[in-house]
Amino acid sequence: MRPSLLNVVLALVLTSSCAGAQPGGNALPASTSTTWIVPGDGSRLVAVISDHHAGIGRRPDGRWHETEDFRWEMELKAFLDALAVRGGERVDLIIAGDLLELWQPPADIRCDGASADLGCTVPEMRAITQRVLAAHPRLTQALRRFAERGENRLHIIPGNHDSALLLAAVWQPLAQALDVGRGRVNLVANGVWSSRDGSVVVEHGHQIGADVNRYEDWPGITRSATAGTYLVRPWGERFVQKLFNEQEAGYPIIDNLSPEAAGARYHMAERGLWGSAADMARFLVFNLTETSPAQKASFVGGETAAGQEPDEARGRTQGHRLFAAALAEDDPYGRAMLADTPEGAALRAELDALARDGERLSPAELLLLCDQAALRGKPLCIEPTAGYMAQKLLVPRERVLRQHLAQRLEQYPRMRVFVYGHTHELEKRWPVQVNSMISVDVLNSGAFQRVVGEKGYLERVNKKGVTPAQGLRLLDLDDLPPCYSAVLMPESPGGAAPETLRWHMPPGTAGAFVPVGDPRCD
Repeated sequence: MRPSLLNVVLALVLTSSCAGAQPGGNALPASTSTTWIVPGDGSRLVAVISDHHAGIGRRPDGRWHETEDFRWEMELKAFLDALAVRGGERVDLIIAGDLLELWQPPADIRCDGASADLGCTVPEMRAITQRVLAAHPRLTQALRRFAERGENRLHIIPGNHDSALLLAAVWQPLAQALDVGRGRVNLVANGVWSSRDGSVVVEHGHQIGADVNRYEDWPGITRSATAGTYLVRPWGERFVQKLFNEQEAGYPIIDNLSPEAAGARYHMAERGLWGSAADMARFLVFNLTETSPAQKASFVGGETAAGQEPDEARGRTQGHRLFAAALAEDDPYGRAMLADTPEGAALRAELDALARDGERLSPAELLLLCDQAALRGKPLCIEPTAGYMAQKLLVPRERVLRQHLAQRLEQYPRMRVFVYGHTHELEKRWPVQVNSMISVDVLNSGAFQRVVGEKGYLERVNKKGVTPAQGLRLLDLDDLPPCYSAVLMPESPGGAAPETLRWHMPPGTAGAFVPVGDPRCD
């Protein structure tokens, strides 16, 4: 059906507003197709999936490349078919970042960059994208056909691993594969999607707090140097290339544990510290602050100490002791940090300096570490009292999220639901009281690939009679639960609450939606 003149005019207005801020540097920003067709009136279903990490696919001999995490095209197609039926083909499907894995390039595209902070050139990143798309034709075919059904629409948010989609030269091959000229695919070029009434906000999540993967000028991702324009390389990208890219040949599921830092922790238990003290300190902060806000704990005994909040100044004086207190007793980072070795001494000195630095370790993150330490019975950030170790419920990451949500409310004052991905750790709906008037429901879409939580991972390695570190070498992706997660909700949440679900699809089955907590997905 030919779109009406009104729809075309509205489409052009929405196209310019969806594109958002322009990336920095000399590269042109991508934008949605000017043929974008606004869906007709009526209720719509919003679905959020993320973190596919589709990479360079198979080797010439047909074996999967060890860095390839997305081997599940059939499962995605079945999920999309079921989703279209569930939403009456009136679905806004939002891919909340990291659809493509562009941080694990093929060996012949070196991306040497101009410095540690400047990596691939734009032509190199376009070549990586073309290689990834050639390896996954069924992925783009499934997404394109979903977007073509009924009144469905597809919205793609760039994440940290595929931030280069913000650049026109990199977006173009994917846009062609998805046939954006049909007006049904939208690149969310400011990195934040919102529903038409502004009540639902979705982003990838790498810009929350002082995440090691954040871009300082997001959505600006390029910088000019003497030899040309390069993509900014966050510290997290360098870490991924240093650890995961190099180690996946021997540890195939090192980045498939949830939270993602867990695999690196078990690797370190076997191999010891790696890299500089500065790198280790930064990753230790990432390891601690990645803890899911759903991981709650309560103190027992006595009365709650009214007004007993951690003291930032006191916490900063604790230095490396605060980091040690926030870790589990048997954590390999803690053992390495406190060891009487030159490496341990260097790490302690770096952590002492980091704790004192309010820019490198923000107040919210410092207080998060205070909470983590208190949850382990070591309240180093307050004057010890009998009352503090009493009925007190803490949500470790709530402070960091509250600060981020307050910023989002300035842009989207009607926001009442916030969905993100990035950590690969799905979260059921939980409320964050942003201010005295507004509470926002927060959900995490997890990952649409096979991942396993630490509990399920430890159960698997125990059955094999091996250590967690050995399990990284012995388990393969096919040993992980055949489950893929998503967040579903009505476009304007009212009667029906947003929910996180699993798509459970063992090989040879049709697949089905199951609730979080289904034991088959542990």
